[in-house]
Amino acid sequence: MVPGSRLVTVALLAMLLTATPALAHVPLFARDGSSPGAAFVIEDPEKSWVIYDTLPGGVAARYYRFHMEEGERIHATLQVTHAGEFAPGMVLAGPGIESSGRVPQDVGVPEGAGALAVPGRLPGQPEYEPFTPSRVYPLARIDMPAPATGDYTLAVYTPGEGGNYALALGSVETYTVVEWIRIPIDAVIIHRHEGQPLLLILAPMIAVLAAGVGLLLRRHRPLSPFALLGAAAGLLFIGSGGMTLLQTAIAAVETDPGAALLLTLLLALIPILLGIGALRVALRARIGAGERVGMAALGLLGLATWAGIVIGPLLALIAAVMPRHPEK
Repeated sequence: MVPGSRLVTVALLAMLLTATPALAHVPLFARDGSSPGAAFVIEDPEKSWVIYDTLPGGVAARYYRFHMEEGERIHATLQVTHAGEFAPGMVLAGPGIESSGRVPQDVGVPEGAGALAVPGRLPGQPEYEPFTPSRVYPLARIDMPAPATGDYTLAVYTPGEGGNYALALGSVETYTVVEWIRIPIDAVIIHRHEGQPLLLILAPMIAVLAAGVGLLLRRHRPLSPFALLGAAAGLLFIGSGGMTLLQTAIAAVETDPGAALLLTLLLALIPILLGIGALRVALRARIGAGERVGMAALGLLGLATWAGIVIGPLLALIAAVMPRHPEK
């Protein structure tokens, strides 16, 4: 591995563990929710989720249902990624809620439940989100203890203009292993949800792979399966770092990233360092047990630090058990 990369990795993981709740939501892509009866059910609503969904044009609403115990915190933030006419609002309905605000007549409220209406208001400047990274406009927030035990319904509504939005719910930052590993894949889906073309999102990866393949083809010595897979993993690691740098540049426009920018740069730097390390190990003339262990370690670190869009780490792990260069 490249000297110093272990230290940077440790620094990155420490920053991830101490990040604020608003920056550590688990991505969730909603299904249905077009009516109160078909509301999308949120399991474990205290966990930090960010739900990505779409409202069609015209008067419309999307519904989410979750169960809370009395006194548990209901924390929800509604946001969009583009300034414009689309500024949806929220209606929280459930047991013990004192009705407040004007609930649009087309938003369904369970019988006998109180309803808290919070209209969406577009702020003058977007906020910088470092993990994806993204530029977001917070429109409406709800932060209150559940007044009673029972089922709550949260409706996101628009009075006219349709569009994509994100609903952050909960405040307890926990990830399963699968949720953590698939974050780079979810990030691509999130940027597509923001309206970015897939070709733009993948452009840095495509450029790195093309340049890397060109350089490898110039080598006069044939490459073993270990070298081919290890080099491919290294290029994927570097390409994913380039993707993060591109998204950082896009997200930083019109925002004030502040210290959060350093976290994103670390998220980009770690895959690049791992990629350089993988290339150096893969292209050594002789491959022994140390190189195989090193390649496996790079693959595991890649999974832990979101490098290589999952494919890169898997190739590194496979490379660790592939045939070495023939002895000369």
